[in-house]
Amino acid sequence: MNRSLVCIIFFLFSAILFYHTSSPADQPPREPNSAKECAICHYRWIDTFFIDGKGTDLVPYEETTQATASSEMCFSCHDGSVVDSRGKIYSDHRHPINKPPPKDMNIPAIFPLDDKGNMQCFTCHTAHGVSSEMGIERAVFIRTSNNNSSMCIMCHEGKEGGPAAGNHPLGTMKRQMPEKMLSRGSVAGSDKNQLICQTCHTVHGSPYDNFLVDNNRDSAQLCLDCHEEKGGLLNTGHDLRRTAANSKNSKGQTPEKSGMCGACHLVHGADKVALWARELPGKGEIKTQDLCISCHNKQGVAADKINKGYSHPVNISLKDKGMNPDLPVYDFKGKRIPLQSKEALFTCPTCHDPHQKGTARQAKMTPPRSSFLRVEDGQQEKLCRQCHVQQARIIGSDHDLRGTGPTTKNDKGQSPHESDVCGVCHLMHGAQTENLWARKITDKSVFPAQELCLTCHRNNGAASKKVIGDHSHPVDIDPAKMGISTKLPLYDKQGKRANNGVISCLTCHNPHQWNPGNPGDHGGNNPEGNARNSFLRLEVAPRPILCGNCHTTKAYVEKTDHDLDITAPKAQNILGQTTAESGVCGACHIVHNGKNKIRLWGRDYGTGKGVMDRMCNSCHGETGSGRSKVPKISTHPEKQLIVNQGRNIKGKENYFPLFDNATGASITVGDIACASCHNVHQWDPRKASPGTGNKPEGTAANSFLRLQAYNMICSDCHGFDALFRFKYYHDSKKRKSVPAP
Repeated sequence: MNRSLVCIIFFLFSAILFYHTSSPADQPPREPNSAKECAICHYRWIDTFFIDGKGTDLVPYEETTQATASSEMCFSCHDGSVVDSRGKIYSDHRHPINKPPPKDMNIPAIFPLDDKGNMQCFTCHTAHGVSSEMGIERAVFIRTSNNNSSMCIMCHEGKEGGPAAGNHPLGTMKRQMPEKMLSRGSVAGSDKNQLICQTCHTVHGSPYDNFLVDNNRDSAQLCLDCHEEKGGLLNTGHDLRRTAANSKNSKGQTPEKSGMCGACHLVHGADKVALWARELPGKGEIKTQDLCISCHNKQGVAADKINKGYSHPVNISLKDKGMNPDLPVYDFKGKRIPLQSKEALFTCPTCHDPHQKGTARQAKMTPPRSSFLRVEDGQQEKLCRQCHVQQARIIGSDHDLRGTGPTTKNDKGQSPHESDVCGVCHLMHGAQTENLWARKITDKSVFPAQELCLTCHRNNGAASKKVIGDHSHPVDIDPAKMGISTKLPLYDKQGKRANNGVISCLTCHNPHQWNPGNPGDHGGNNPEGNARNSFLRLEVAPRPILCGNCHTTKAYVEKTDHDLDITAPKAQNILGQTTAESGVCGACHIVHNGKNKIRLWGRDYGTGKGVMDRMCNSCHGETGSGRSKVPKISTHPEKQLIVNQGRNIKGKENYFPLFDNATGASITVGDIACASCHNVHQWDPRKASPGTGNKPEGTAANSFLRLQAYNMICSDCHGFDALFRFKYYHDSKKRKSVPAP
C-alpha cells in the first residue's frame, strides 16, 4: 500500500512539473474562451483548434497568431446569416477601408489602424465595451460617442467653423429640417433643426458621391432640399453646366462633376464670402460684387455679359438717400445686413438674384434666359419703384411709351413692352451717358441735359407731335449771371444736377410726374396738357409758383388787375387758351412754340409805334380785355429823346427803363414807352407782394406805376412842373400839345 501511495505521489509531481516546464507555444492564451458568446465569432478559440491543434471538415486548421477583426469577419455575420447589412453597408458608396487615411489627417489613438496602417471596420467600430452613453439603436458599436457627429469631427478637422472657416454652417437652423431628407437617411442633431455632419452625409450605403444622402451632382437636389428657393437657377444662364461646361471651380472641378451649385459654392474649403468656389478678382474692398466679377470679366466665363459704358451706381447707402426698399443690402464683406445699418450698401445682388428663374416669355426662348431680377415675371418697373417711388409715377402717363409709343425701340433694340416702362429711357448697364440714357443721342450738345428730351421731342421722334419750336423759353443759360436765384434744379455739361449749372428742360419739367399737385393723376387717355400738369415741376395755374421761382418780382402780378384769371377769365391767348389752361403768366407769354419772339408775347399786338406799347395795347384797346382802361392819350411827344443813364439799373428806386421800338431791348437813349413808367407785374410800387384780388380802382400812387417819387426823370426837362405833368400824363384835357422842334 505504501508502494502504491508513493507511485501516486510521483505521478502527480511529474504532471505538475510537466505542466510548468511545457513550451509557451503549447500553452493556451489567457484571453481565448471557448464559451459560446465568444466562440461564435472567434471560432479559432474552440478547443479543437487551440488545444487539439486540428481542423474540422468545414474549416481547415491554420497556424496563425491571435486573430484580429477584419472586414471579412464582419461580413460573415452581416451577410444576412445574422443581420442583412448588404444593402446599407456593402453596396454603393461607403467609408473607405483597406486604405490608409489622407496624409494630412490626424487620426486619434482611440481609432486603431491595421498592421499596414489601413482603415478597417474596427477603426471606428468595436464589438467589445460599447459605451452606454447612447442607446443601442444609435451606438452601432462605435468606439466613442458620435453625438451630433462629434466622432466625425475628431478625424475630419477643419470641416467645422461655419462660413468663417470656409465651411457650410453647422448647428441650429432657422428653417425646418426637410422631411424628405430625414426619410432618405438624414440624421438631425439632438436640438431641434440642428444640422450635423450626418444630416448630409451617411457613412454606409450612399449611392451618391461623397457619401451624400441625396444626389447633388446633376440638379443639386441635396442643396435644394433645404434651399428650394434657389431652384430657379436650373437651366438658366447661371447653370454653368449649360453655359460654361468646360470651366472649373477652385477645386478644379467642372460643373458636371461639382454639380449645379458646386460650380459657384463649396460646402467645405470655400472662400469665406458666400462659400465661393471661384477665384475672386484681387483683394477688393467690396466683396459682394467681386463674386459677380469673378465670372463677369474679360477673361471670365461670362465675358460676353460684362458691363460696358455706364451702369447703375453701386456701393451707395440707400438709407442716406431716404430710400426704404424691400430689397437686400450688404456690408463690405458681402454679408446681408439690415437696411438701417451704417454699413448697408446697394450692390449687384440688391437688384439681381443670381438664382432667379426667367420670366414666362424667357422660358420659351432657346436656350431659356433670365435677367435674374428680383421681381415677379420680370416686370422691371416693380423693381425700380422699390427705390424710385416718385419716378414710378410715370406709369400710365404720356411718357409711358408702352401706350404712346409701343413700336419705338431703345438703344438696345428693345420695344417698351420688352424693356418695360423704365427701360424705355434708362439702361441699368451699358448706357451711353452717366444718367443711364437708353435712347440714341444724335447731337453732341455742350449741355446734354436737354438732348435727352430731344431724342423723342424732335422730327421723326417718338414725340414728333410735341417738338419744341424756335420761340420758346431759352435754355443753356446761367441764371446766376442774370441775377436770378432759383431753387429749381440746374444742370452741368454732363447733364448732372449742379448748383452752378444752367437752365435745361428738366429745370421746369419732371418727366416722371404728369401732375405736380396730384401724384395720382397720370393723365390717362393722353389728354392735352395745360398749366396745371404737363410734367411741370410746380404748378403754373392757378398760381404762378413755377415761374415765380425764378421770376420772383414778376409773380407779384397774381391777383392784380393784370391777372386775367381775376379780370378776364374767358380771354384767350394767341394759342386759344384761357388763363385756367395757360396759367397767369401764360395769358401774356408762351413758353413753348409761341408766335412772337420778343418777350415770348402770347397775344396779338395792338396799335402803337414801339413794340412795348403794342404789347400793352393788345389788351388796352377797343376790343381788348382791358378796353375799360384805355387812356385818351398815352404817348410822350415823339422825337423828344430821353436819356436815362444812371436810371437804367434794375432794382434801384429811380429805375426808369427805355426800350428799342423794334426789339424791345433796353437802351439808354430813346422814346418813353408804357413800360417806362409802368411795372405791369406789380400793382403798388411800395408793396413787393401779389395783389388782393379785389380789383380796386387805381390812384397815382399805385396803378402799376414804378417807384419814382424821389428822383423822377420828368424833372430833368420839366423842373418843378414835372409832378403835374406826371400826374396828368393820360388826361387829354389837362395836357397841351407842344409842337415838335
